[in-house]
Amino acid sequence: MQQHSIHIKAFFSLLALFCFAHTAWAQELEKASVSGNVSASTGEALAGVTVVLKETGIGTATNADGEFEVAGITPGNYVLQFSFVGFETQEKAVQLKASQRETVSINLREKSFEVKGVEVIGKSAARLLNEQAYAVTAVSTKELQNSVADARQVLNRVSGVRVLEEGGLGSNLSFTLNGFSGDQVKFFLDGVPMGSFGTSLRLSDIPVNTIERIEVYKGVVPVWLGTDALGGAVNIITNKKSNFLDASYSIGSFNTHRLSLNGARTNPKTGFTVRANANYNYSDNNYRVWVPITAGNNVVDSAEVERFHDRYRSGNMMLETGLVNKKYADQLLVGVIAAANDQQVQTGTTMSSVYGGIVRNSRSLVPTLKYSKDNLLVDGLNVSLYSAYSITESQIIDTLSGVTYNWRGEATYVPGSNDAENPSRKATFTTLYDNELNSQLNAGYAISPKHSLAINYALTNFHRKAFDTEDPDKIQNKFPNTLSKQVVGVAYKYDPTEKWSTTLFSKLYLLRAKTSKEYDFGTDTRRVASYENSNKSFGYGVATSYFLLPQLQLKASYEHTYRMPWASEIFGDGLFVLPNPELGPEQSDNFNAGAAYGFKLSQDHQFNIESSFIYRKAKDLIYQVVSGSPETYYSNLSKTRTLGVEGSMKYAWRDILHLGGGATFQDITDQAETVFSLYSGYQRNFQQGYRLPNTPYFFANANAGFTFRNALAKESVWNVNYYYNFVEQYFLSWAKLGSRDSKKIIPTQSSHNLEISCSLSQGKYNISAEVRNLTDARLYDKYYLQKPGRAFYLKVRYVL
Repeated sequence: MQQHSIHIKAFFSLLALFCFAHTAWAQELEKASVSGNVSASTGEALAGVTVVLKETGIGTATNADGEFEVAGITPGNYVLQFSFVGFETQEKAVQLKASQRETVSINLREKSFEVKGVEVIGKSAARLLNEQAYAVTAVSTKELQNSVADARQVLNRVSGVRVLEEGGLGSNLSFTLNGFSGDQVKFFLDGVPMGSFGTSLRLSDIPVNTIERIEVYKGVVPVWLGTDALGGAVNIITNKKSNFLDASYSIGSFNTHRLSLNGARTNPKTGFTVRANANYNYSDNNYRVWVPITAGNNVVDSAEVERFHDRYRSGNMMLETGLVNKKYADQLLVGVIAAANDQQVQTGTTMSSVYGGIVRNSRSLVPTLKYSKDNLLVDGLNVSLYSAYSITESQIIDTLSGVTYNWRGEATYVPGSNDAENPSRKATFTTLYDNELNSQLNAGYAISPKHSLAINYALTNFHRKAFDTEDPDKIQNKFPNTLSKQVVGVAYKYDPTEKWSTTLFSKLYLLRAKTSKEYDFGTDTRRVASYENSNKSFGYGVATSYFLLPQLQLKASYEHTYRMPWASEIFGDGLFVLPNPELGPEQSDNFNAGAAYGFKLSQDHQFNIESSFIYRKAKDLIYQVVSGSPETYYSNLSKTRTLGVEGSMKYAWRDILHLGGGATFQDITDQAETVFSLYSGYQRNFQQGYRLPNTPYFFANANAGFTFRNALAKESVWNVNYYYNFVEQYFLSWAKLGSRDSKKIIPTQSSHNLEISCSLSQGKYNISAEVRNLTDARLYDKYYLQKPGRAFYLKVRYVL
């Protein structure tokens, strides 16, 4: 616990320093100021709200994040007035002293009214995103800021999304979206590809109170993201407030500790800004699992035991500084991202293998540059540039020769053996040196109110060197692994009326990879030599949206798209994922059709219903193949088809009660008539028409929450939330193989989470408690890997 005390002391010292700086800055101002944020009753930020000091003529409007600031105010008593179309006007009295910087948070209540037969309703940033022609779900985290949840858990509550985990905090994740998984779905942090960070920054490393919203694009991905995603993309938007401090600490089961500190300071006169956030995560992950006990190569018993070699710790810091709101730039920021993790490896691809000495770690340093300007040189021309250079060093350490462990942590020694714990190879201490350049240029031009163009160019250059101290002459490490990827996108948007919007787009994909390959396996001329692979592909599509009624939106989109294989798929990960230099790009025809309807029953009852149909026809699908525990590799599956439907519903009574839920059914089948074998050539595909194994086909979630205001204390907010997840049983391997009684399945699963939180002094002081997996059910994902049982967490949060 001493190491945790050091981290906690450092955290609160940094917090105290930040608070001191905040006070010192305020004292420098001669006059008072008022700042804060404005949101809807749902918690979503409202942009464009008029904020004025009555009878003074002084005022402003909220930005895209719902923030405002009125500076240079003479001390005295004032009334702040907040007004916005579609919401009730609200006033708040403030008393300002000399040099005071008052902070105000306001929730505006929706109202509806008729203007020539058209209902006008105020819209938040997340709602405007949801109304795009693309199949997109924008999840606001406003009401989740006090939760112990991270980005992974928030995403698992979105219809069509399933996050498959290999274990506890820090474990490898497999993200599935409408039948697509892995790198078929791309992840971005504020528009930056998260692949640049390697394994040093994961979804589970990003606490929810650093996130403003999460955008989930299902199927068609907008050109401006500049990616070759096959089935969708996830863009995590972090807090963009101009002036704030947000600090939290949580403690929980399995010796889990999580620290988070986020803040920003912007000078409204000069535009100089500094933004920073830092996070630390630690867990022993010593939860109990039900496993077979072996002696030698024989299973002698089954028992519930603690995982004994699964510790995870990570830390990351993001710092940006520069200028905002200048004539020549809306933002010009330079920054650096530093991230690192350290992970003990307990199992391989399946739980039939257990390890007591394998570890892996990763460190990344990422300098960044961001520039954006609306109306550059001419009205309607918007330009943005993002560039990052990632320097990542990862280590895979498996140096315990002649030692094997069982699930009780008992070691068996084999004298004279040179085998590592991973029995498929000798001991290794491999260091991977990965350098990656990511750059994206976006330009958009509004030709007229009805016509606009957008162009994107994205460049990725990846280079890897590897060195194994246990095998310095390893021939594969003598060859460099390089990958260059370029994506060029062009989009034309046509809005003939306020009800109808259509976007046409095309994308050009270029890939070039250099690596090594083993030739003539099993012959006298067997050798390893250089290998080069290049591809060029062209994609296109359309997305359209029409409001049949003011609250009834219809959507449809189609895309013929490609995804180029990524570094970890071609080159492997140095541990359990084997390389496949011949891996080719995958392509897919994606079609989405859906509808969203929101309506009210009286003023207090709000309903929102969404549903969509999914069709995917993919060729050369990249999928993960188990070559024999514990290793896997990636290969191409010639033809697959996905037919699916998903739906969700939300209900809110005032701002007191909310209910919601969603369900997804996806039928993903192998459609190839023949398959190719190195030994027998093309032969009949006996899996044709069967669902892909190890992939959930039906899952659902539900939630319910109550909000109580001013209970027990003034300006207090109490929240009670319940979350439910369900997954129907599915086959672990092809359903065609084996007899009915011997088929391995992942069983039907249900999990329940309960959360209680309290917020005081208008959100300044917060505390929350959560219990996950309330019934202590046995939960599994991936290749029958067991996840944690019942767990308890406590979180405290301070917001300034």
